[in-house]
Amino acid sequence: TMTRSCTTFVLQKGPEMKGLVPAAKLTEASDMNQALARLLRQIQELAVSSEAMLAKAKQAKLRVQRRVAAREKARQDQEAFRRYDKDGDGFLSRSEVQAYSKGEFGFPVPKRAMERIWQNLVAEGTKGVAVKALQQLRVHVGIAREVARDDQRKLVTAEKLRVIEKIRQGLHEKLRELNAVADEALQEVARLEQQVTAAKAKGLLPPQMAQLADESDMRIKDAADHVGFFRARMAGLSDGVEERFQDAVRVFIKEQAKPLYAHLGRMEVRLTRTRTISARFRQAAVKRKAAELERLKTAAGRLIRHNKRLRSLSDDDI
Repeated sequence: TMTRSCTTFVLQKGPEMKGLVPAAKLTEASDMNQALARLLRQIQELAVSSEAMLAKAKQAKLRVQRRVAAREKARQDQEAFRRYDKDGDGFLSRSEVQAYSKGEFGFPVPKRAMERIWQNLVAEGTKGVAVKALQQLRVHVGIAREVARDDQRKLVTAEKLRVIEKIRQGLHEKLRELNAVADEALQEVARLEQQVTAAKAKGLLPPQMAQLADESDMRIKDAADHVGFFRARMAGLSDGVEERFQDAVRVFIKEQAKPLYAHLGRMEVRLTRTRTISARFRQAAVKRKAAELERLKTAAGRLIRHNKRLRSLSDDDI
């Protein structure tokens, strides 16, 4: 920062110094230029040197931090070793290694992994794992844990495949039954569409329109019940499967029953459309009733005004 400030000062004040200093000291301008150039070189050299020193200081700090971390790690390892070295002989026996693994990782070391630890970490003629091999012991335990997890994953995968195979064996018959349910629901939706779309408001009185809308709503409910039953039967295809396999089984069933799911989606769209048409028809009935009432009100007003003029009646007489 200081070298940068010096450089900035010389560059900014250099032209001024070239004029003032020679005049004051009777120095040649060329000598002043050389002096300023030497000064800039010295500043640059100091800047480079300063940056090099800072880099060395950072490296030294990192080395110190690593040494401190290493000593702290060694201290923690020593404490852990003493905690599990129950007999205090400076070695971890098989039972003490087992206690270490359970205590530090919650993992019981399998017999095969224990034999590998003894083959690789225990020197001939010693009682067990020495403190200097604690880090290697930690690595062996980590490998054993990963092997155990991998074995568990393989077991779960094999079991999942068995569950899916069992589902697949009975799925064909269930899908055949559901095709019949889908056909029945589809026919009900088609009949509903035919009735709702055929309903015309022209020439109908408001009570007749309201009655027709009520009938449509009843048919919509019947069709919705059929579609709902079909949907429930589709959802029930994975019943009885363990919770942990439910997602995988649902994906498998959805793939196998793709045409039926497509039917279900189309039926629900058509059902929504008939609900919209029926709602519009009912709204038209309400509007027609309101218009009819307004027409009757207007006609009654005209009749009252006619009788008032004809009989010379006042509002109180009426």
